[in-house]
Amino acid sequence: MSTIITIIIAIAVLAVLGKVFFSGTSGPSRRKEGSADSGETSASPEKGNKNPSAVKNMGASMLSDMGVKGASLFRPPPEPTLFTGRKEVQKKIMGQVSTAPAIIGINGHPGVGKTCLAITLIKKFSPQFTNNCLFIDMQGDQPNPPSAEDIMRRIILRFHPSQPLPTDNKKLAKLYRVALKAHKGILILDNAAGTKQVKPLVPPRSWLMIVTSTKPVLIPNIVAAELDPMETLESQTLLTRWAPKISPTIKEISHICKGLPMALEIIGKLFTINSTMAPDYFTKKFIEVRERFGEDVKGDFVVGIRAAITLSYNMLPDKAAVVLKKLSIFPGSFTANAVSFICEDTKNLSLTGLEKYGLVQYNLNSNRYYLHPLIKSFVRPLLTPGDRNMTEKRLATEFMNVLENAHLQVEKGGKEAIKGLRLFDLELENIKAGMEWSRKYCDKDKEAAQICSAYTENGATLISQRLSPTECIQWFEAALTAARQLEDKEAERTHLLNLGCQYALSNQSLEATNTLQSALSFCKKEGDVEGQKIALQHLTRLSLTGSDHALTIGYIEEHIGLTGNGNEAEEFKLLVQLTKSCVLIQEYNKAVHSGEQAMDLISLNNDKALHIILFHNLGEGYMKTGEESKALEIFEHALKLCQAIPKHPLLTELTKLAGEAAVKTGDVPGALKILLKGLETIRQNNNLTMEGALLIQISETHIGNQSEDQAFGYLEEALNVSKKINDRPMGGKVLWMWSKALTKSGNIAAAISQGLEALKIYEELNNPEASDLRAQIDKWSGN
Repeated sequence: MSTIITIIIAIAVLAVLGKVFFSGTSGPSRRKEGSADSGETSASPEKGNKNPSAVKNMGASMLSDMGVKGASLFRPPPEPTLFTGRKEVQKKIMGQVSTAPAIIGINGHPGVGKTCLAITLIKKFSPQFTNNCLFIDMQGDQPNPPSAEDIMRRIILRFHPSQPLPTDNKKLAKLYRVALKAHKGILILDNAAGTKQVKPLVPPRSWLMIVTSTKPVLIPNIVAAELDPMETLESQTLLTRWAPKISPTIKEISHICKGLPMALEIIGKLFTINSTMAPDYFTKKFIEVRERFGEDVKGDFVVGIRAAITLSYNMLPDKAAVVLKKLSIFPGSFTANAVSFICEDTKNLSLTGLEKYGLVQYNLNSNRYYLHPLIKSFVRPLLTPGDRNMTEKRLATEFMNVLENAHLQVEKGGKEAIKGLRLFDLELENIKAGMEWSRKYCDKDKEAAQICSAYTENGATLISQRLSPTECIQWFEAALTAARQLEDKEAERTHLLNLGCQYALSNQSLEATNTLQSALSFCKKEGDVEGQKIALQHLTRLSLTGSDHALTIGYIEEHIGLTGNGNEAEEFKLLVQLTKSCVLIQEYNKAVHSGEQAMDLISLNNDKALHIILFHNLGEGYMKTGEESKALEIFEHALKLCQAIPKHPLLTELTKLAGEAAVKTGDVPGALKILLKGLETIRQNNNLTMEGALLIQISETHIGNQSEDQAFGYLEEALNVSKKINDRPMGGKVLWMWSKALTKSGNIAAAISQGLEALKIYEELNNPEASDLRAQIDKWSGN
């Protein structure tokens, strides 16, 4: 928290300095495109906000202002009120969409109206695809647009905000399709980068997908429509609708705009705002701007739209022009609240004006604003490096606060947690932009380092749950570097632990182990017991994944040594895991010792599944140390719990162990009773593999008790099971056991016959015991 307040105070101080360095002038017009902005007004944030903590509270107000319900995520803009023409294109699309999944691709030059056309199709297709309409900005104009997997995550979380996301891309894609299959609707992927980004996102048959892009997207069965500039008559009609009084010069203006709806809208709105200006004079200014770009080349649509943007920008009030340039730092959509602080537009007067000029778009359905990529590419170079850095710093600070507020909401749980998750999802692109700025400058700017460290301190859980593993690692690595620069020991400890855990989730075992070992050493040096326990917990999981049980035992014992009085419940869980690991490396005396310690604490834990694991491993320890009676008692406890849990995976294993323990205590009838009860339960669960295993053990028990005649019936049943499930190893084992039982009953000829059948299977499976079988059969034959 102290880090955050320090940053906010620094931002306020920088704003005051900005006021000194950038004394402003106001005027009705802009200087020509590319002019320096050193004379522009820079509003001071403390005019309406002298208290630094009030700046921080702005992020909190976003929770109520933004609309964090699931419905507000990815809502499309309303249908354009002045949409004109395109009837032939609509008719073509409507006529060709038939096969499911229905996919429509609309491509064309930027500003030609692809998005507007896509939005008009919602109403036309809504009777078939009801309930949902998702509108995703694919950011195809960005150098690094989101991947298909990034979009999958966002859509899954739109329907299931608390859903854990798999790190494996194949599992993620499956979950994406499952999430969409439960619904019906229209998915609009606007401004797509290309086929690679879009193809994995093809939805189930219950959805219609509409893709807009500059170049065609190549997907099987796509209904493709290339959108050309508007015809002359349509172009003039649209311009007249935007500015009815411009009609005297409509032909000249329409010609410059090249039939691009975006250029026509900007010019139409500009003339309406300046309606006292004579159409001839307005047109003359427009022509002058257009001529700066050279000769009129047929098919060069960029010049027309650039001329419209330039004229509109030149006629902006000074303050509005400053705000417009600063808006270019937003990667996607944004709220009025964010603009108020980041762009120093306290009452949003400039933002409102820019919307009227058509230079900023407003989505009424989501209550968010956004810049068209062409506007953004025009104004971005006009922002001086100093102003850019200051504005990006303000963005980083604002969305650091938003991230903290989202985290605090999630911590509350329940409905408040969902609000926090929604807030994070709404502002994800802006949060990422803020973190990226802090990461970029953290080695040069102490405040950037503080922000970088604070981002992951505030949002470690949200980041891990919602970003790709690669992004998470980048964030935590940057935060760790920042914390070390700041010599912030507490933050360094947190980032080391988070980074180690993230490496583990990404299956980077070596990096995870090294980082967590560093975290463990760091925490020991700092006397941080809780940090040591967290590091040991994750190191234990890693060693278990790598089946290094000796290392696991060392970690668990060290962890147990850190548990103090009052932590018996935690100690119990550790002792259970220790007992299991000891059995796995055949340290049975140690397993018995830790298992008995766990038994003393078992009343503190109600987790029956954990009890079964303890009984299983302690029982094995008793068996291997010659304490069969204790083993039988403990296995019977485990079986009682197992039989209360349908299809428990240890049921067969525990039944077999209990039967073996009973035999070793000399209680063969008791052993058979246990095995037959287990067989009955397994048959109810319809698990033939486990049924076969128990039938074999029942047969062995009868053979060991010299009751071969009774064993034969169970062996025949086991052989039939092996054939049903085509389990050749089981079949070979049954035949060989049957063969040996026949020799005990004196039927050597039948034993040889069964033995040869068993040998055939063993040799086909390349079983190394095949030679032993052959030697035994030869011996029987010789006798």
